[in-house]
Amino acid sequence: MGQNLSTKEVFADTSKATLAPFDKLSNMLLALIWGLSFYGIGMIFCAIALLGRWSGKHGERGVNFFSILAAFILSVGWPVILIYLARTSDGPR
Repeated sequence: MGQNLSTKEVFADTSKATLAPFDKLSNMLLALIWGLSFYGIGMIFCAIALLGRWSGKHGERGVNFFSILAAFILSVGWPVILIYLARTSDGPR
């Protein structure tokens, strides 16, 4: 135990993590599912923010089916919508 601590001989690094092919596929699939989950959460958040913005400060404009549909279609690009909402925000309501 500890016999090779002072040796000058160079050893090959065998500590590299390797995965079996089926594990690689599983890890990539898991990462994809996590990414799509975060993307879906962002879409829902932005759609609700857009609907809240369109309905007015006190809800004086009604929200119908087409505005809901438009909000979910526009929320596909939710990072851009977050930038838009941040730049045009008039403070907390």
